[in-house]
Amino acid sequence: MARFQLRIGDEQREFDAARQGDRLHITDGDHTTEVVILHRDGPTLLLEIRPADGPARRVRLVGARRGDQRLLWVNGRALTAERVRQRAGQAPAADGSLASAIPAVVSQLLVAPGDVVAAGDKLILLESMKMVIPILAPHAGRVSRVHCAPGDSVPAGVALLEIEAE
Repeated sequence: MARFQLRIGDEQREFDAARQGDRLHITDGDHTTEVVILHRDGPTLLLEIRPADGPARRVRLVGARRGDQRLLWVNGRALTAERVRQRAGQAPAADGSLASAIPAVVSQLLVAPGDVVAAGDKLILLESMKMVIPILAPHAGRVSRVHCAPGDSVPAGVALLEIEAE
């Protein structure tokens, strides 16, 4: 999940975007929208935008990437979006910590501080969009801190737990 700032004229909005194949999940505050790529022709895309609380609509988009900046032309209207590298008010996941790639709810916490884990061990089970997502240990070590509990809603990119290498 990546965080972006979108500028339309003088208006600026922030949103999170996660891509799964030809589907994008856009979260803007409390609203989630699914965007499906229906057709590609070089840099031109035909998208279907499916908001959770309204009718679907189709748009044509042409885009270009310049570093963290995205230049977009949507139905002939020019927009810019810029990736935000750190969420305001929240610490990003640090080295040795693990984070969710998308907003989710902690379903199960399978470890506690002090537990020794092997690479590939399941540490946390998250639920998002009717899917169960395991958070796996990237390396062997000892769980030093846990920053979440079952039932917590967790945003993308924020540390859930920390593992110290042994």
